[in-house]
Amino acid sequence: MPITMADVEEELTREPVQLEGGYTDRDSLLYAVAIGMAKDPLDEKELEYTCESVGQRVVPTAATVLSRGRRPVSSDAPARTPGLTSKMNFTMLLHGEQRLVVHQPLPQAAETLVTNRTTGVYDKGEGKGALVTTETDVNLKDGSPLFTLGSTMFYRGDGGFGGTAEGAPEPHVLPDRAPDVTCEMPQREDQAMVYALCGDRNPLHRDPGFAQRAGFDRPILHGLCSYGISCHAVLKAMLDYDETQISGFDVRFSTPVYPGETQVLEAWRDGNVVSFRVRIKERDVISINNGKCTIR
Repeated sequence: MPITMADVEEELTREPVQLEGGYTDRDSLLYAVAIGMAKDPLDEKELEYTCESVGQRVVPTAATVLSRGRRPVSSDAPARTPGLTSKMNFTMLLHGEQRLVVHQPLPQAAETLVTNRTTGVYDKGEGKGALVTTETDVNLKDGSPLFTLGSTMFYRGDGGFGGTAEGAPEPHVLPDRAPDVTCEMPQREDQAMVYALCGDRNPLHRDPGFAQRAGFDRPILHGLCSYGISCHAVLKAMLDYDETQISGFDVRFSTPVYPGETQVLEAWRDGNVVSFRVRIKERDVISINNGKCTIR
């Protein structure tokens, strides 16, 4: 059944529920491996992210997999009823944009408080799909802010419900000059299988039959895996692997990526902003565009 404006209004006025969350060093270490770190097991810079006896660093974009809540903070909190997206076409879903604000460097393990909310629903028109924007605030158990995530999800089969397209997030504009730095990031054929173990079990990324029903000839790589790979590349090429310099990391996904393809970072540094995009070497297409990494 198509969604309606009443469904949208109900979603946007829902009271967010704060959940208890948390993660262990297994989660942060696995994430670093899943985005391609430590292919060289003697690389000490990357071992600081993948071996706890060498270092305690956490890739900032690991926030995307370390933000899950477990249970309401209050035992008498109302049960969370299914929201708007439960009525939308999951098979036709693509990740459009991802945003991150880092309030303090991520610890390797933590107990957290997690609050999720839907911030916008935008109608691109009949046959053109709908955009849903969400925000997740994650604090440490003492209440201090840890990070804030924002995302834009593109539901290709759910446009035409009578809403507006105005007000959706605007993309960061890249510099009009040749990149200051390029960095090739070869990837594994089984990348999606490894990344799925971080918690994203969407069959679009592993099940060939599901991928074909969604319009792809084979499974595509998780957009958030490519997001992490782009952060890995910025750390490597621009920041000497110092994750504490990153206070924000935003991207727009423009073309699906297949596991095993070589992702090439093209980056520019202007003051406290690293602008970037990612090109797929084998197909010469842009997979991530309008990237903005904000430096402290």
